[in-house]
Amino acid sequence: MSRGDPAFGALVQLHALVGQRDELLRVLGNYLNTLDGEPGTTLVTVAADPNDEDLVWMWEEFEDAKAVEGHLAHDFFRALQLEMADLLAAPVLLRPLAPVARRVQPGVIAE
Repeated sequence: MSRGDPAFGALVQLHALVGQRDELLRVLGNYLNTLDGEPGTTLVTVAADPNDEDLVWMWEEFEDAKAVEGHLAHDFFRALQLEMADLLAAPVLLRPLAPVARRVQPGVIAE
């Protein structure tokens, strides 16, 4: 998976205000459409928690530390933070991780 520099990943927990999860998912979906402007962001997955109607999980992967810095400094990411601010019941919880392997079934496309 690595191209020399270690890859970086993050598991992100987003706790929406009661009744705002669908709006949060919409905002995140719109954000995913902007990622072509973040070439070092290699994977983002957004998922609604089936056991908690206010919880959203994200998994993000980046090529290297420089890509993470670019992600955090990107105008789209800053705009996302502002747009999500009124939808969250708690601060975003982020768990940095180092991806070491990934498998996608043959015939499955990324989107």
